[in-house]
Amino acid sequence: MQCALGWLLLAALLLCPRGRALAEDASDYYHRGFVKLARGDQDGAIADFTKAVELQPNYAEAYKNRGIARSVNQDQEGAIADYTTAIKLRPVYLEAYFGRAAARIAKGDRAGAIADYTKCIELQPDSASAHQKRGLIKSANGDQDGALADYNQSIALQPDSAPTYYLRALAKSAKGDRDGAIADHTKAIELKPDYADAYLGRANDRRAQGDIEAALADSTRAIELMPNLPSAYLERGNARSAKGEREGAIADYTRAIELKPDFTQAYLNRGLDRQAQADPDGAIADYGKVIQLKPDHAKAYHLRATVGWEKGDWLGADADESKAIQLKPDFAAARLARGCGRFDRHAFSDALADLRKVSETGFRKDYSLLRIWLIRARLGEVTAATAELQSQWAKRTNGKPGDWTSQIQRHLCGEIPESQFLAAAKHSDPKVEAGQICEAYFFAGYKILIEGDRAKSVDFFQKAVATGKTNFFEYQSAAAELKRLKTN
Repeated sequence: MQCALGWLLLAALLLCPRGRALAEDASDYYHRGFVKLARGDQDGAIADFTKAVELQPNYAEAYKNRGIARSVNQDQEGAIADYTTAIKLRPVYLEAYFGRAAARIAKGDRAGAIADYTKCIELQPDSASAHQKRGLIKSANGDQDGALADYNQSIALQPDSAPTYYLRALAKSAKGDRDGAIADHTKAIELKPDYADAYLGRANDRRAQGDIEAALADSTRAIELMPNLPSAYLERGNARSAKGEREGAIADYTRAIELKPDFTQAYLNRGLDRQAQADPDGAIADYGKVIQLKPDHAKAYHLRATVGWEKGDWLGADADESKAIQLKPDFAAARLARGCGRFDRHAFSDALADLRKVSETGFRKDYSLLRIWLIRARLGEVTAATAELQSQWAKRTNGKPGDWTSQIQRHLCGEIPESQFLAAAKHSDPKVEAGQICEAYFFAGYKILIEGDRAKSVDFFQKAVATGKTNFFEYQSAAAELKRLKTN
């Protein structure tokens, strides 16, 4: 009797217009919100989903879809709250975990996103998408091995996924496995022949391997597929620059900038090629633009300083190097350049402090030690300077005995005569030889100047400058000393 009464009460409730209206109203609002969401009316969808959950507080689908709409509206906090409520109502709600993971990524919560994708994999072990997405986050975290494991599993589950092969290629490239990366990019292209990003990735790896012609072909193909892709012009510009086609590279960087006016890397690379093309003003303008767009870009300050040193703007260059060091205290290249610039200004105490700091880092340590000898010897500490240099060289772990910098060290310490030292500068590669001759005449000339032969030092400094290696510190120092000797 009681059981029959229960069924009668339930039937009465279902037939009650008020009870039926509540369920229908919540469903109606939900479906109306769903249509609005599909049409891109996020605000309207949110309003309808909100009404649905007010009428039916346990409506998991409505919370999940309101989370989608809020995420599209960039309200990630609200989206995460909705996805979390949906999951509480339905702990195995796979779509809600996927949605919450995406919202967490948007907020920069990579750990939370990994946890959600891991839950997705627990709920659906054969989800290629969950493995792929978790791999992407691991790669962004620098965990390339973890990313590769996820990509491998994703590919095993879905062997025809071109994007996963592309992502695995990026992880392999980050680990230095260029051959593996090229193979994966190639597979991605086989699966999707119009995959511009895969062509672009393969171009980058081929350029890193020195296969410049293939890199040019791939980057050009990427441009054909996506003519308005700024990164494609950047990559082709990089390949052209590596090939020595400076004008073509500058044209590509310029096109990249036209398509993306805030493209700092394109400005930076164009500045480098303009500097190599003896266009210092153009280079300074490009480096300045990078600084304007990104005031904390230490490398841009350093590169602008390198042009300043070449132009003889010592104070401006010193200020830029100092700013680079302030932004990045361990920036050894900037500190070495500032030390050499202060050497040229005869600010020996400051130069010595910079060079000693650089020598402690190991960056171009040989040249820091050689400059330290020059400063100490110039200050009258020849014996102590020689003892220090010999002691430091005995503990040297980089380079090989008898290499070029060892020849400089031996000459400064009086272990080999000038004629033998200058002869050692000869090299089978003309470019290498020009650089070594520049260095040889600078160091030999400075040693001669310390010993008191002013006229011969002038001759040697002139020979260093005659090499035209304007981007060498030794060229710049020889030019600075020549100017001082001719003035005084």
